[in-house]
Amino acid sequence: MKSLRLPCIVLISCMSLTCLSVAQTPSPHVLEQTTGLKRFDASHRLSGENSRSTLDIKHIHVGDNVIASAIPLYDQGAKLHHIAGSSRSDKVRLSFYQPYQNSRLEQRIALHFNKFNGFITQIDSLYTVESAYVGIEDVLKGVLSSAIAKYGEPISLADARKQTNTPQGDVALSAYIQTLTPRDDVANDVLAFFNDLRVSRSAKFVGDEAGHALLHSGFNRCYLWQRDSYNQMLTLCFFPPNSANSANRGVELQLVDFAVQKKIAATQKIKDELSLSL
Repeated sequence: MKSLRLPCIVLISCMSLTCLSVAQTPSPHVLEQTTGLKRFDASHRLSGENSRSTLDIKHIHVGDNVIASAIPLYDQGAKLHHIAGSSRSDKVRLSFYQPYQNSRLEQRIALHFNKFNGFITQIDSLYTVESAYVGIEDVLKGVLSSAIAKYGEPISLADARKQTNTPQGDVALSAYIQTLTPRDDVANDVLAFFNDLRVSRSAKFVGDEAGHALLHSGFNRCYLWQRDSYNQMLTLCFFPPNSANSANRGVELQLVDFAVQKKIAATQKIKDELSLSL
């Protein structure tokens, strides 16, 4: 009878080890199974030096993997917005909420990503107040002071005047664009970016109370930070706090890195040209 017990013990031990190995196998994160994101691998990284921006928003960089970046935001309690299915989706949005002046403040993080391999091409952080009766001005002051503490001072009016040889007064955005000296490999993208900011012919930089260059372009108002000869750009844009739709517009940070965007674009799958013989 003793000889019959040994196989049973071995079988039970093997079953126990199998169960243990199954229990230790990590289950996929919910975002890795989310329609529109599950086609990407969270471990996939953009190769090469300088493959991510040096600036970041909530510790997320342009060039990072979208799933690997979205997971910690989600795990911090961010609410996930709907993501379109298939390969059409190119943006994931997550929101953080907090009470604010008898209302609620939302910080919405938008991670724009490459449709083919899921690398982040741009990051937006939008702050809005739920109630239309609560002003956005204090939020703007808070975001601006936090941005200066993290990224340093934005472009000053003195900088803009010096760059354009403007002795005094405001600086026209058109004149500023003509004096830009970005790196050759990203020059076209940088110029296109600044031209998109020029929503009106009268767009210009004026000085705020602290001497920062505040871009006036239509209703839009923007502070600008730049790194590496305009290789990396950060903007903080809003509508004037006294305008009727300032609360709806909110306060938005936008981070782009043109060199990293080019590296991401180079990873796109090359589609074979369709050749039909009839």
